[in-house]
Amino acid sequence: MKRKLSSIEMFPIGFVRSTRVELEDDNWDQENVRIELDLEQFSEEALTGLSDFSHVEVLFYMDQVIPEKIEKSARRPRNNPRWPLVGIFSQRGKNRPNQIGLTICKLKRVEGAVLYLEGLDAVNGTPVLDIKPWMEEYAPRGEVFQPSWVSEMMKSYWKK
Repeated sequence: MKRKLSSIEMFPIGFVRSTRVELEDDNWDQENVRIELDLEQFSEEALTGLSDFSHVEVLFYMDQVIPEKIEKSARRPRNNPRWPLVGIFSQRGKNRPNQIGLTICKLKRVEGAVLYLEGLDAVNGTPVLDIKPWMEEYAPRGEVFQPSWVSEMMKSYWKK
């Protein structure tokens, strides 16, 4: 029997603290970013062993997305007329139906209940839903490919 959920309730495990406060598309690696765990829910021990990893996956809730701008069909990425019309699930834009972001970040260090990161594309105050260590075995298996417009769009995304 198929079960349909009407809603899912989640609570942040912590929050992003970043020098980026505006929603902009590029130059994310120039930001100073950390995640502060919610100490009412977690102790520092929740991060024990994480510093043995070079990278982490961060799932976050893009709470600053304007509900009227949420896309449920197709659009041109960044409204660029040179790029194809593609469905919202064929791109990583912020105006997603469930506003969930996912980024693999370099873990610079762990201090107490704070993770210092490089390459997190979330603005200051963003609620963090989960943190997972990045493991090679979860990398794609087999050939990896993507459309050329993606590489063009991402040229300045991580630029310092």
